[in-house]
Amino acid sequence: MTRYLLVSFYTLTGIRKVIDLGDFSYGEWVIYEDKSPVYLVNLHTENEPDMIINSLLNKGIETIESIVSKINIKQGTNLSLANMPVIRLIKSEEQVELDLPPLPIDWLKNI
Repeated sequence: MTRYLLVSFYTLTGIRKVIDLGDFSYGEWVIYEDKSPVYLVNLHTENEPDMIINSLLNKGIETIESIVSKINIKQGTNLSLANMPVIRLIKSEEQVELDLPPLPIDWLKNI
């Protein structure tokens, strides 16, 4: 289990919760399914799914957004990346413990 900062924002469309990895989290993304965090992509690890994603990104073949989009199409999932709202007012911040695994390797082999 890893501790993450969960930030709740007031936005024009209502309250939105986002995991904030911080300003120095280059190469890391939290993948959401139906607005809940379920996977973590970390290009600095040695696990196979993240190494495949790193290879696709470094070759300029894909972007993280296109990888998530292709997984959604092929697997019938509803995965997304969290985009910080442009207009936001912080409601609250709290530390949460989550166990976010990497994306399943089977989903990445056919991209």
